[in-house]
Amino acid sequence: MKNLDKIVDKIEKNIDGKDKIREQALRSSREIIIGCRKAIQLIHQDSMKNASNNIRKSSTKLQGLYELTKSYPELYHAGFVENAAQELVEAQCFYNVMKGKDLPDPDEIKTTYSSYLMGLCDLVGELRRTALDSIRAGESKEADNYLSMMDDIYDVIIRFNYPSGLIPIKKKQDMVRNLIERTRGELAVASCERRIEYRTDEFRGMLDKINGRKKKSKTKKNGDDSDLNIDDIW
Repeated sequence: MKNLDKIVDKIEKNIDGKDKIREQALRSSREIIIGCRKAIQLIHQDSMKNASNNIRKSSTKLQGLYELTKSYPELYHAGFVENAAQELVEAQCFYNVMKGKDLPDPDEIKTTYSSYLMGLCDLVGELRRTALDSIRAGESKEADNYLSMMDDIYDVIIRFNYPSGLIPIKKKQDMVRNLIERTRGELAVASCERRIEYRTDEFRGMLDKINGRKKKSKTKKNGDDSDLNIDDIW
């Protein structure tokens, strides 16, 4: 038992060091998530240059986070690290879509494949928001294009029917399906409203023409009656 304190001291030192790394990693993860969410907000505001700067800074921080935790697998694969990577994927993919570019490759932005798939699922939510904005702006074709992108993403993510221990994507798949159905329903309602509005305007125009003819006919008739009264007087 003479070496008990020595053994425990070594274990305590290891865990204490790991805890310090964990605190740094948590702080870095929060910064990445905040930066990426700000970038997404800027994209919706069409401030693409500022969005790109935020994404670039967040990408650099993510690589630093991977480097910080690589010696500790339990931290490297922890939920908060994956969440930060997913946010970066979502922001970068959304940026590329809105710039009309191809989606970035996971090896290009240096994220894990699992975080890339999960971030791709989250992209659907931003595409839905953009589709609804297009509806409000009266841009139905643009809204349909975004819905088509949402369908494309769903078609590929449902291929990953694996246990949650490998990739916990099942809930994301259900979320994406629900978002697509809601968006499709809202686009259908908006389309019906546009047709009703068009038919209403068309009908209103017909009524205006009919009323115009009636007024013209009445005016003409009144004029004829006036002439007849003058003749009678004379």
